[in-house]
Amino acid sequence: MKQVKFIEIKSELSGWGSFKGSKYVFPEINETIEKMLQEGWDYCGYVPNETRKTGDIEKLSLIFQKDKD
Repeated sequence: MKQVKFIEIKSELSGWGSFKGSKYVFPEINETIEKMLQEGWDYCGYVPNETRKTGDIEKLSLIFQKDKD
């Protein structure tokens, strides 16, 4: 049986882009994935939880799983 964990990450404004005006990033997303992998979790993907009216993702959940002990 698998154990599943969701980690929600919110985007942050990081400057201005050329087309939509605003540029957003997901801070520490790489570090979060790396930490979870080191703890034995497998990365499965992400789910967008909230979007802006431009269609850009505001919040997302990273999905991890591992075998139950």
